[in-house]
Amino acid sequence: MNKTLPWVVAGLLRAAALGLLWVFFAGLNGDYLIYGAVSVAACTGLSLWLAPPASAVRISRWPARVWYAAALFLWFVWQSVLGGLDVAARSLRRPVRIEPTVVTAQIQLEEGHARQLAMIMMNLMPGSMIQRTTDHTGATSMVQGGGYTVQPTHVELHTLAPELDPATQWQNLQRRVARAFA
Repeated sequence: MNKTLPWVVAGLLRAAALGLLWVFFAGLNGDYLIYGAVSVAACTGLSLWLAPPASAVRISRWPARVWYAAALFLWFVWQSVLGGLDVAARSLRRPVRIEPTVVTAQIQLEEGHARQLAMIMMNLMPGSMIQRTTDHTGATSMVQGGGYTVQPTHVELHTLAPELDPATQWQNLQRRVARAFA
């Protein structure tokens, strides 16, 4: 029973989250209920296959995780709004105020889901994006076969302007993601 409990809990939580997403985007229309049920079941199964539960269930950690995940979400939305307004303002000014540059920042998160989420979120925020991962010497880190060509320790952040300070934004994002995954 101990080996199946994490799978059951992960499956139920993921199905609930995906079900809420379905209702949020599609509404509570009964005509599409079967599509929602099939989609949620398929996506839950796929998520369990692609990202199986990594450890035993620790319910005592849930309140803090939920709190920090909500704080991460709200911070991300706020940063996205601010970034979108900044990009819009830059595009309307004449001459356009951009000075594309690349900034290097350190990766603090261990390899895993937290690091991947931070990288995805960084790429979704307007004004900056990760263009590649490197090791401490600057060699490009690529996935080849079963591992990396070099261990990634840094990210190169492409930004519209240096004053956006994407390195600080990246560090703040990593800290918030780490708390949500603690």
